[in-house]
Amino acid sequence: MSLTDAFERSRTLTVGLLVAIAWLVFSVARVLGQFDYWAPEPAGMTPEAGVIGVLVMAATILFATLVLGAFESDEPAPEAWPPEDAAE
Repeated sequence: MSLTDAFERSRTLTVGLLVAIAWLVFSVARVLGQFDYWAPEPAGMTPEAGVIGVLVMAATILFATLVLGAFESDEPAPEAWPPEDAAE
């Protein structure tokens, strides 16, 4: 499904999800840039904590992307009324 289709179906949700994904990508870059992986600190903001945070943010980005993809599904769709078979 294209973003155009998603935007046509629900503009608010699509824009909100895209803003959230952009913010999370920016946050991932910021978290990865804060750690000195070659000389880590023994306490506080350790690289392990940063990697776990990045994994959580990546899972959230994946979930938001899947929600955008859910717009594609038309099932279950309501049946047409009046039924076309009854006219024959």
